[in-house]
Amino acid sequence: MVDGIPLPKRVGGHPALDFCNTYAGWDERFNPRGEWLRSYEVLARFAGYLELIDESDVRRLCRAAARDDEGAAEVLAETRRFRKHLHSAVTEPSSARLLGPVTRLVQRAAAQARLRPGAQGTARWEIPRSAGLEMPLLVLALSAAELLTSPELLLVKSCPGPECGWMFIDGRGRRRWCSMSSCGNRAKSRAYSQRHRTRA
Repeated sequence: MVDGIPLPKRVGGHPALDFCNTYAGWDERFNPRGEWLRSYEVLARFAGYLELIDESDVRRLCRAAARDDEGAAEVLAETRRFRKHLHSAVTEPSSARLLGPVTRLVQRAAAQARLRPGAQGTARWEIPRSAGLEMPLLVLALSAAELLTSPELLLVKSCPGPECGWMFIDGRGRRRWCSMSSCGNRAKSRAYSQRHRTRA
């Protein structure tokens, strides 16, 4: 819970994967229960939760969204479309066709990005406040570009849990579930029940 808003756990190992994980049930035709980004406010707070934008910007964006319902709804819809494109690109990064929509948004973000001092004496890319309501979308695009050009992309797996499909970096090659406390334990419970039904 972040300021009273439920957000998905960060299990992906990279902000771009955690962004993909704001939807659950990628293998389903449509899963209305799997949508976490239910409003622009949730989107803004999620970007802050990922530490991609400052808390002061989160509050400012939420106020701006309250004044511009239509603009906020448009950004939210575009963010969900981008999430779908990113998920496809991460799943099949060798496809130029799937990378195309991601590239276009990354280019939009890069056109506004500027380098600013970061932690531990390094610099980081930042989207300026002049981006307005698009700031969360654009910082997520920069994060997506970072993942898609990283060797970590080769270590990404998808959780096989029903109505899940959350993505994560499996650095040791031993991880199967997004989280043992959720999908992993449910799978163990199902297997246990099935064994006992078979014996009965």
